[in-house]
Amino acid sequence: MTSPSTKEPIRPDRVAAQRPGGRAFPGIPLGRWHGVPVSARWSVLFILALFADILATSALPAVRPGESTGAYWIAGLLTAIVFLVTVLAHEFAHAVTARHYGMGVKGITLWALGGYTELDGESPSPRAEALIAVSGPATSIGLGAISGALAWWAGGSGLLGAGLSWLAAVSVFLGVFNLLPGAPLDGGRLLRGLLWRHYHDRARASHAAGRVGRVLGFVLIALGFVELLVTASFAGLWIAFVGWFIVGAATAEQHAGQAEGLEGLHVGDVIASSQTVLAEWWTVQQVLAQASPDHAVAQAFPLADFEGQATGALTLRDLQRVPVGRRAETRLREIVRARRVQPLLVRREALLTEIALPMRQRGGIAVVVDDANHPVGVLTADDLARARSVEPDRHAATPHSI
Repeated sequence: MTSPSTKEPIRPDRVAAQRPGGRAFPGIPLGRWHGVPVSARWSVLFILALFADILATSALPAVRPGESTGAYWIAGLLTAIVFLVTVLAHEFAHAVTARHYGMGVKGITLWALGGYTELDGESPSPRAEALIAVSGPATSIGLGAISGALAWWAGGSGLLGAGLSWLAAVSVFLGVFNLLPGAPLDGGRLLRGLLWRHYHDRARASHAAGRVGRVLGFVLIALGFVELLVTASFAGLWIAFVGWFIVGAATAEQHAGQAEGLEGLHVGDVIASSQTVLAEWWTVQQVLAQASPDHAVAQAFPLADFEGQATGALTLRDLQRVPVGRRAETRLREIVRARRVQPLLVRREALLTEIALPMRQRGGIAVVVDDANHPVGVLTADDLARARSVEPDRHAATPHSI
């Protein structure tokens, strides 16, 4: 056992909710648009090569046989480049609409799954949220229609017409796919705007849109694996990857919405001082023997070492999970150390919006400490949920028509 005199105390985490600024995603610089940096991640080169290969070796020869290999590759590469330009136009539409509503634009980035426009701040109204979201897909569908018209004008003959037809189909598909109702797709943002107007609560709308996005992501993952098993094609793996990305982004959207519902609240506003502090050297059996039947299994208690320093927190459920035969010899600190995650220590003055995500990443519990690092309470996910539900109208938005 480490001597108390040499043990370094754990200090409260300094957690800051910080959004990336400037060119958030380093990669290939593509210039600036009205002062906004535009760039592309290196993964775009892979997508460019992939689409060019599909066009040159499969799509174009299938509809326009008899051309030379060089002609297919030139047409395929040019068509793939134009497609990336349409993706960039999709993002420009988001940026133009956001600026119309007085929002800043930090950067526009192209990457493997399309593009990303980083906006500065939240939409001022449900109408703005919905129109900013729908502007991108509408642009893609519009460009697809223009490409289709040009393909018809070209007579549908030659590689030019074939390339324009492919571009029309893919652009329309991109626009329609982005309208699927799940964050972080544009359809998820549109859904959030509609729910925001319905609930008059942006945080609740964000959480609901994130939940729908998670369902959509899991559906795509399942479809991708079915496709992979049935056809053994790369398309199935790609669909599953897109679904996995949507699940992760939608989860982040949910937690962002939850944090938004906690704006202005501090840790001290939602917790009560703990009446029980557990010594970390106590055994599981000692604690359970003293536990009252009134204690809920989810109730959390802070732990302290010989010097009274906070070292973590445990719930009665954590203790009950220890096998009965090992409870007499298992000390509380052993359970905490087995997690291999440093406990989150916060102070009463910490903002709930700044610690909501770190709490989730560390098991949904934070130990509240004073200036001397002594535990004074425990903050749990249930406390955050109660804080969001006590005053739902505090974060409500003024209703707007859409």
